[in-house]
Amino acid sequence: MIVIENHIGSIRITKSFLYTLIEHTVTNCFGVADLNDFSVLETLKSAVSSGGMHRGIRLRTRYNQLVIDLHIVTGIGANLNAITDSIKNKVRYAVEQATGIQPAAINVYIDGIRA
Repeated sequence: MIVIENHIGSIRITKSFLYTLIEHTVTNCFGVADLNDFSVLETLKSAVSSGGMHRGIRLRTRYNQLVIDLHIVTGIGANLNAITDSIKNKVRYAVEQATGIQPAAINVYIDGIRA
């Protein structure tokens, strides 16, 4: 559960909802081949859990704000700056529209390139 406090009260959102929303948004962005597991431990967790919903996505709160880390694999010949900017904009828009929370940071890490 992600809890964000503001001047009106608190906003509570399940992590599974955010994982699903972000995964759908990222995988539909141009140039993204796949989400990538960013550690051996996460690879084992996603193999054991149903559906691997957390694959390549890390959610955390810092100073009462949402921080999103994304690990992706792109296609060969893609413009990496354009892809990361597009992902950041689309994920920020999707999260704001669905939850009303503006993420403090969206970090995109390109872990590989597929042919």
